[in-house]
Amino acid sequence: MTIHQIECFLEVAHTLNFTEAASHLYISQQGLSRQISSLERELEMRLFERTTREVRLTRSGEILLWKWQNIPSLIRESVDMAREDNKREKDRIHVAILKMNGVMDVVGRILTEYSDRFPQTEFQLKEYSDVKDLAGINTPDLIITLSNGFDYTKIKDKFNWAELHSFPLYYVFSKKNPMACMERLSSALLQQQTLLAVFRYEESGIGMKILEFLGNLGYLPKKVRYFDNTDSLELALNANEGIHIGYREYYHDFGDRLAMFPIPTPENQAEAKVMALWRVEDEEKLKNLVSYLNSIDLRKRE
Repeated sequence: MTIHQIECFLEVAHTLNFTEAASHLYISQQGLSRQISSLERELEMRLFERTTREVRLTRSGEILLWKWQNIPSLIRESVDMAREDNKREKDRIHVAILKMNGVMDVVGRILTEYSDRFPQTEFQLKEYSDVKDLAGINTPDLIITLSNGFDYTKIKDKFNWAELHSFPLYYVFSKKNPMACMERLSSALLQQQTLLAVFRYEESGIGMKILEFLGNLGYLPKKVRYFDNTDSLELALNANEGIHIGYREYYHDFGDRLAMFPIPTPENQAEAKVMALWRVEDEEKLKNLVSYLNSIDLRKRE
């Protein structure tokens, strides 16, 4: 069955005249008759009763007319929608966002502000939990991630980036832990604690070189316990089974049960930074967005 056959059927059904219908369709009457006969053979039913005096619909034909009469307009509308969407695709920006508390809020505010300035831009957002998930996202134009000390100059030939926001990092543990009553935490005391991690840091492509970072601060945990999801980690934290490294916004759902101590560095407090990365080859396509991200880049404010 073809769209042309449906159009032929509908025209005959509306006019009940093969000559008139053929004229409207700009085909010969014989060609129209062949289309209707072919359709009837395929459906294995008669659609019209034809005599030398009149043409009328069969019961089956009446049912098809009732169900099919809007098909041509639906096809035209869908084609118009597809063409419009194709035109808008050049202004659509595909964004892959790291699914973590705090990060989503920061990026949401930034993209909303940008959309207010450039209302023609449409963002299509996809969330990911680890870099491995990015393989299932169709070539994002912009990647939002969280960095803690990763040297992005190593990828400068392929990517450009902007630092959008910084979260001060904390040692986080249950208020049941005796350390919660202390004013300062010593490296010796911290090393006795189990480090709780949501994913295997050494396998993560997110760039959070936590173990290396902590080692540089003089704290290298003797034991690291890994969890598949944040819910399990939260339960372990509340049960005083170890400590975690994170930022306040990450714990907004259960922070009142936790103690948080700033992680100092020789220069200042340690930070995790929300980063936006885009391919160098896409710089022109994302020109307006890149200009906006650069205007809020933390490095350019220093």
